[in-house]
Amino acid sequence: MSATDHGPSNHDDELSRALRDLVDDASLPGLDAHLDVVRGRTRRRRAAKKVALGATTLCVAGALGVAAITLPQDVRPEPIAPAESPSLSANPTETPAPAPTFPTGIDAAALACQQPAPTPTGDDLPAHLSVGVPDLAVETSGSVAAPVLLRFDGDARLRYADSATGAYVVAQDGVIVSSSLPTVETTGVATPAPGSSSSWDLDVASSASCGTVGKQPSPLPAGDYEVFALHRLPLTGYSALQPDGTWGEETTGPLFDGWLVSEPVPLTISPEPDPVEVRDVLLTDTSAVFEELRQAAASGTPAALDLTVDTEVIPVVEGAGGSRTLTVRPNAAVSGRQRTTSDDGWTLALHGGASFADRSANGLALSRLVGTYDVTVDDTGTTPTVTLQVVDGGTPDKAPTSTDGAVCAAYADAMNGVDTSGGALATYDDDLAALAADAAPAADSVLYREIRSRWIESPRIWWSIVHGVETMRTMDVGGDALAQACEG
Repeated sequence: MSATDHGPSNHDDELSRALRDLVDDASLPGLDAHLDVVRGRTRRRRAAKKVALGATTLCVAGALGVAAITLPQDVRPEPIAPAESPSLSANPTETPAPAPTFPTGIDAAALACQQPAPTPTGDDLPAHLSVGVPDLAVETSGSVAAPVLLRFDGDARLRYADSATGAYVVAQDGVIVSSSLPTVETTGVATPAPGSSSSWDLDVASSASCGTVGKQPSPLPAGDYEVFALHRLPLTGYSALQPDGTWGEETTGPLFDGWLVSEPVPLTISPEPDPVEVRDVLLTDTSAVFEELRQAAASGTPAALDLTVDTEVIPVVEGAGGSRTLTVRPNAAVSGRQRTTSDDGWTLALHGGASFADRSANGLALSRLVGTYDVTVDDTGTTPTVTLQVVDGGTPDKAPTSTDGAVCAAYADAMNGVDTSGGALATYDDDLAALAADAAPAADSVLYREIRSRWIESPRIWWSIVHGVETMRTMDVGGDALAQACEG
């Protein structure tokens, strides 16, 4: 065999070694068998032309090139680990909602007398307090009702220790001048429905609670003030409405403890009107007293009563608890004057006040009824009933002073021949005659009021004039009423 015959054999050996090296490096299973096939085919084609051998070699080299690209010699494949099942503990958990936070509460110390006026609580709390009127007005020593509304947010469930209603403070020029805080006492646990509300009437007094330890509250001076309604909210439970419409978990504990404060409402305190003065003698013509009491009732103004009653004509019946009843009998004849409603009879019922007896040895029995009263009139019965209820502090300790003594002293001098012209009795006879000639009832008579004002400080003497007028109208003589008033 020529040298050229050995070429393919050498080529075969070299090719075999190269392929085995590749197989060892690549560690491809089944590649040996494939190489044996290639080797056999190569032997059977030894007689072929070199061009054919070159083509075969090129094809094998191309295949190996692909293998080389697919499996680099410096990279060995690693076993693929099985996929791990997801662990339950690896699931993300929901972030718990943060605990609610609220502002610092306003405590009772900040609502005490002489403290600055409070700042109204706002929308940073889930409950809101308001007064249902734009302003308030009251007279000195009076009170006024104000509607208060407590409203709860609709996106929160609350739990709190409820307490008594009715707290408020009054401020003037930015300073608390009256503080009405009830004793801190829980009335129960409240769980209001979201979006609900409750209301009550606040009784605002025009008196100052500041500086009244051991004393009665004193009236606030007339002027302009502000009222702040208050209600305590010790919040111990809170849950919020979630975006999906469910309620979050309730947060419990001392979440907020303070006072809800409403926006201020202006309060105007005006001077109390002077009481209607009813100072007279109750005898036959009672129209002046009757109409003055009706005036007090109609205006809602108290009546300052100083009434001298001839108990022989109009008895005073004492009742339980300091009550007194006077029945004015109808007048069949009015002695020439005009008739009035009071002439048909009426009843006077007094509750409280003072009664001072004024009796003489000669049989004159007078009773002086004194006090300041609220007045009501009932016209539904057969005859009107006027009811007097004494006001706080309206009962005097002693009878008012009078000038009866001075007038009676002048009368005694006159009886003893002393010239008393120009003295206390100077106009007595003239006034008696003028009033007897007046046909107008006392309620309508300007003259009656003028003469009464001249003599009312001497109740006994005024009684003698009224009594004398009735005597003169019926008998045309003056009688001895002045003697009855002064003697004995």
